[in-house]
Amino acid sequence: MYPILKFSAVTACLAAIALFAAFAAQGAPPSALAEESACEVHALGTLSAEPDTPLTASGRWTTEDCDSRFRSGSDAFTYSFEVAEAGRARIDLASTEADSFLYLMSEDGARITDNDDGASGLDARIERRLAPGSYLVEATTVGGRGRGPADFSLSIATLSCDPIDLGVLVPGTDLTATGTWSIDTCGSAIVADHPAYNYTFTLAEPARVRIELLSEHGDPVLSLASPTRGVIGANDDGADGRGSRIEQYMPAGLYVIEATTYLQGDLQPLVADFELTVHVVDEAARQEEFLLKVEATLFPDQVIVGEPFEVDYRVGNIGGGDLPEDSEVWVYAVGPRVWEPIRSVPQELWQAGASYHSSSFLASAVSTWTDELPPITVTFTRPGPSWVFVAAIAWDEDDNEIGFHGIWRTVSVVTGPTFGPVRVTLDDVEYDVIAAADDEGMVETWVIRRDRPAAAVAHGIRAQATYIAAVQALSPERISDLDALSSFPTTAEPSPVILTDASSSTLLQAFTARYVDAVGRLAVADSFAAGDALDRRIVEDLTLDLAGTASAQYASLAASWAALQERIADGNSLTLDEALELQAELTYAERVLSPAIMAGQIVTAARAAESGWSEPSVRQRVSSLARQLTCDASAPRAALEAAGVEALDSFVELHRALRVALGVHASAVDAVLCGVAGFDAANTSFARQLGSSAPREETPPAPSPVSFQIVARLASDGRVEHGVELASGEQILPQRRYLQPDAPIGEWRPSSNVEIEEGVLGQISARWLDDGRAEWRFVGADGEVVMPDVRFLPADAREGVWFRSSQIVVVPEE
Repeated sequence: MYPILKFSAVTACLAAIALFAAFAAQGAPPSALAEESACEVHALGTLSAEPDTPLTASGRWTTEDCDSRFRSGSDAFTYSFEVAEAGRARIDLASTEADSFLYLMSEDGARITDNDDGASGLDARIERRLAPGSYLVEATTVGGRGRGPADFSLSIATLSCDPIDLGVLVPGTDLTATGTWSIDTCGSAIVADHPAYNYTFTLAEPARVRIELLSEHGDPVLSLASPTRGVIGANDDGADGRGSRIEQYMPAGLYVIEATTYLQGDLQPLVADFELTVHVVDEAARQEEFLLKVEATLFPDQVIVGEPFEVDYRVGNIGGGDLPEDSEVWVYAVGPRVWEPIRSVPQELWQAGASYHSSSFLASAVSTWTDELPPITVTFTRPGPSWVFVAAIAWDEDDNEIGFHGIWRTVSVVTGPTFGPVRVTLDDVEYDVIAAADDEGMVETWVIRRDRPAAAVAHGIRAQATYIAAVQALSPERISDLDALSSFPTTAEPSPVILTDASSSTLLQAFTARYVDAVGRLAVADSFAAGDALDRRIVEDLTLDLAGTASAQYASLAASWAALQERIADGNSLTLDEALELQAELTYAERVLSPAIMAGQIVTAARAAESGWSEPSVRQRVSSLARQLTCDASAPRAALEAAGVEALDSFVELHRALRVALGVHASAVDAVLCGVAGFDAANTSFARQLGSSAPREETPPAPSPVSFQIVARLASDGRVEHGVELASGEQILPQRRYLQPDAPIGEWRPSSNVEIEEGVLGQISARWLDDGRAEWRFVGADGEVVMPDVRFLPADAREGVWFRSSQIVVVPEE
C-alpha cells in the first residue's frame, strides 16, 4: 500500500474509533452559552501544527480580577486562539498554589467542555480533536478567591499521536509491542483522560486473530477498527486478570488498535507498563483442544424473594482434547448478592466430549448425570429485575485461567405470589382478586366487589379473599408437581389425614410413633439387640414400609384434591376453611409425605436395576432426595422422647445404625423430620407473603451446630487417610488428610480445613501412639479441641476399611 493511501486508511480507522465518543453525544442539547463577560480576552494567535511549538501564557489570580463566567467568586483570565488545521490539541493549566480549572468555549462563548485535575496533581487538562476555527479558553480556579492569590501557566499545543505500525501479520509469527502509560501519553479517542497508544497492522490473508493487552498494574482496554467497517471490536477484562482480549475472524487488510487503560481513582498508578500481542489463531489446532461450555440452564422466570430455588444446567467439554492434567474446574452461579460455587469438580470428568446434566429436563443425546454436579440452590434477598449467570471456569496448575464460559438469564424477583383474576365468594358476595407485580417486583393485591367495583372492602374481608384466591390459583400446579408420588405401588387402603389442628410438634410425635411401630413390626430391633449386623435389605424393607404408609395417606389426600379441583372447574369458590385445610395438606404432602415415598421409589428402582444402587438413574434420585434435607436432623432424641419410646438409649443407637446401613433411609427420615419441624413456618410464610409489601432484609441467622464423625482408613502404603462424615452420610475429605507412616510418635499432625457450605468446621489432628494405634481429635475453627470417646484406629486395622469416631458437634465459622 502506498504511504499516502495507508495514511488515509489509518485516519479513517482513528476517526471510526473516535465515533465511540460521538455516539454518546447524539441527541444532546446544544452547548450552553456562558454569562456575558466584560473581561479582556487575550489573543494567543494561531496554533501551530508542530507539536513542539505551543501557545503559552502565564499570569496571576490576584483575587481582584474579572469574575469567571461559570464559577461564582473565582478569578478568571480568558484567552483566544485560532486553529488553522484540524488536529488533536492539548490545553494544560498548571499552578503550584491553586486548584486550577479549565473551560473550552467556541468563539461565541458556548461551552464545549471543561476539566478539573485532568493533568498531574491538581492541574487541569483538556485534550480533544479541534476543527479549524476560533476558540476561547477560561483559566480559573476551584477554590475561589477565598483561597488567596496564585500564579498559573497556560499551554496549548498540537499533539502528535501517530499510530505505530507493527507490520504484516502472518500465521506463526506474532506481532508484539510494549509501552508505558503515563500522564504524558496521548489520551484515548474515546475518553481523553485515559492514556492510549494506537497501533496499525496489516493482515496478509483472512484469518481468526487474537489481540491481547496485558498489564500488571494497569487496567487495559482494547478497541479495534477497520477503514472499511469502522469500529469492529472492543473489550475490557476479557483476558487473564484485568487484561483485555479481542478474538474474531477478520478479512485481510489494514487495522488500527487502540491500547488504553482506565486512569481513574485508584484503579492504577500514574505509570503502568503494558504488553500487546497480535496472533493468528490456528483454528485446526484449536478444535483439538478442550473447550468448556455451559450448554443450557433451567430455572423459573419468576421467583419469590427469600425463597430458595434450584438452578439446573448442562455443562461439558465439547472440544477435541481432554482437560490438561493438574487443572481445576469450578461450576458456579452468580447473581446480585449471590455467589454459589461447586468447587474442584474432579478433573477426570472433563475428557473430550463429556457432557453432564443436573436435571433430566436438560439431558441431551450424549449427556449423563453425576453427583459431582448437582443443581445449584440460589436465594435472592431483594425484589426487582435480576439475573443469574451460570459459568464453568478452569485453571491450570499455576492458577492461570485456561477456560471459561457462561450463560446469562434474567429472572424477576417478586415479594409474593402473583395470580388472577380469581373469583371468590365470601358471605354470598363475589369478589375478583388480582395479585400483580410492578417493575420493581413489589406485589400489589386488588380485591374488587363484582356488584360494586368502586366500593371499599374491609381489611378482614380483603385478607380472607386474598388467601382463598392464592390457594385456589396456586394449588393446581402444586398438586401437579406431586403427581409422581402416586406411582409408588401400595396395597394399603387410602388413609385419611386430619390436619385441622396440626402443628410441627403434633406431626413430629405422629411420625415418630409410626417409625417406632414399623421398626418393631419388622423385628429390626430384635436383630440389632441380638448383636447381629444390620442387613441392608432389612433396612430397605423398613424404608418401603414407611413409604407404603405415606403413600396411603397421599392417596386419600389426592382423592380429596380431585374433588375440590372439580368443584373449582365448575365455577365454585373454596371457603376459607377449605383453603386453610388445602394449604396445610399440600405443605404436609410436599414436606413430609414426598421424601418418604421418594425413598420407597428409590429402593424399588434399585432392586429392579441391573447394577442396583450403582445405576446412574438411581444415584441421581438418591442425590435429589438428599437435597430435601433443610435442617440438621441428626439428633432424634427429643422426637423419640416425645413419642414415649422405651429403652431410649438403645433405640437411638439403632437409629444411628440404620442410617449407616442405608443412606437413602437416613435421607428420607431426616428430610421428613426437617419437613415436620418446618411445617408451621412454611404455612406462616405463605400467609405472610400474601400480605407483604416490602420484606425486610434480615440478618442471616448464626450457623447451626453440625454433627459428624471422624472417619479414617489405612492405605496400602501405610498412610492413614482422614475425613469427616456428616449426619447425612456425606463424606468430606480435606485436601491435606494423610498421617504419614514415618511421622514422629506422639506428634499431632493437622489436616487442612474441613469446609462445608455453612463455613469452616475446623481441622482433624492425628498422631501415632507407642502401641501402633493412631489417635484422632478435632480442633474446631474457634480453636476448641474435641476428644471424642471413640478416637483410635486399631494397630491391626484392615486396609481400605473406614473406621468411625463417636459423634462430634461443632459450630462452623463463616
